Order: sequence, then structure tokens, then C-alpha cells
Amino acid sequence: MKLALLFFGLIAAYLLIGWLISFPIQLRSYTLSSPKIKTPVRLAVVPILHSTVYGPNQKRLLDKLRQSRCDLILMPGDIIDDIKPLRGAELFLDQAAAIAPCYYCTGNHENIDTLITLPEVKARVRQAGITVLDSRKETITIRGTRFTLCGIDDPRKYAYIDRDSQEEIELMKALGSVQTCPEYTILLAHRPERSPIYAQFGFDLIVSGHAHGGQVRIPGLINGLFAPRQGWFPKRAGGLYQEQNSDLIVSRGLCRRWYLPRIFNPVEIPVIELTHNDG
Repeated sequence: MKLALLFFGLIAAYLLIGWLISFPIQLRSYTLSSPKIKTPVRLAVVPILHSTVYGPNQKRLLDKLRQSRCDLILMPGDIIDDIKPLRGAELFLDQAAAIAPCYYCTGNHENIDTLITLPEVKARVRQAGITVLDSRKETITIRGTRFTLCGIDDPRKYAYIDRDSQEEIELMKALGSVQTCPEYTILLAHRPERSPIYAQFGFDLIVSGHAHGGQVRIPGLINGLFAPRQGWFPKRAGGLYQEQNSDLIVSRGLCRRWYLPRIFNPVEIPVIELTHNDG
């Protein structure tokens, strides 16, 4: 009996530690290189906020973002939640563009019209000075490097129903292939499980969210326990992956919910350092 109590006590302590270390926001660093990059450029990826509030006026979140010293902020969906009050998202959106230029695509929760409709979401994001990439592309120059930024809308259906692959392929075709594009190409797309489709179109980098880091991790053993539309032990829960010739970075996001505890799964802002190589 004592051994059983000790065992369950140790398990409870382990889970408590995993829960506690998941609270502070982490800056998770990645370095990628390409002959298209002239001088180093730093990107910050901020998806899956779900209107979570990080201190008065979103101070902790914004301070972390400033600490990243990013040149560009990418938001691949679910900044706004369909249940939580909009205030947390609005506080972030209204201040983010003062840190660096921001680009956004929608996530699945922004397609649920509980609190705000999809057109209203996009209008509110644009009002904050953020560029909405809804199945379109934009070319910009940062530190002498040309970038083509693309974004795809999340399926305009109920949150947990995917559109079929053919429909998504047609939407990607409308966006256009970037395989021969001389600029460094980045796709914002909320769902990492769709990355095999996206990679067919030749992007240098794909950034996603949606998986919430698999919610529960066991360091060294399990990278994620469960993710939406990927199920148990998801293949793309969070981190850097190679998808055909594209780099895929999946953020574990910034959402915190009391009824879905994160265990050994810290909220995070991926920071991507892009550097030059000779190919």
C-alpha cells in the first residue's frame, strides 16, 4: 500500500512539475539557411493565442515579442477565440504592429461565428495595421532580402470539420506555385497536418499552429499526446520538420485553458533566424 501511494505521489509530483514549467512564455530558436537570404533576418511566429491574456495590457507577451528582436511577425491563425472575450486578442493585435510588420491568416476558431463573423475578424485585424493573407501573396524587402509571403484561409466550415483535400488543392492552385520564385517564400497556413499538400507548391518555409503542442509531452519519449485532426501521438505536434523540399515550423502556441492543462508543453514564440548559405 505504501509503495502504491509513493508511486502515485511521484506521478502526481511529476505532472505538477510539468504543468508549472508550461506557464512561462519561451522563445524557441530555430536557424534556417538559404542562398536567397542576403543578410540575417529574424521571424517571430505567434499563432494559437485564443484571446489568452498575459498580464495587464498583454505586457508579458509583448515584452517577450520585443525581446525576440524580430524583423517580421507571422500569425498563422487562432489569435481570436470563439468563446473567450475578444479583449485579449484585441490588446495583442493593437500593439503588435508597433514591434514589427505583421502578417496573418485565419485559423479554425476564427471561422466560428459565435462572437464575431469571419469578415469582422479580418476587418478587425486590418484595423490594427496587420496584413491579412487570405489566399493571396505579397512581396516585401527586409534587410536587402526579397520575401514572398503567402497565406491560406482555414476551411470555412465548422471548427472540427476539414474541407476535402481536392478543394484545398484547388485553393492552393489559385494562390499559385512559387517553385520558380526568386524570392524566399513563406506560407502561413494554420493546419500542419495539411503540410504535404502545401509543400507540393514549393515554399521555402511553412509556418503553422493548430496542434497545441500535442497538449501533453514526456520529454525524450513523446513529443505530443493528442492534436486536433491528427489524433493520438501526432506526427507534427510542434517543432521543425522537413516536408518534401520545404521547412515546416509548427508552433506549440500560446493558448492556456484550465480544462486542457499543458504538461511539459510550454507556451512559446518560435523565433526563426534566416541566414545565408551558398547553396
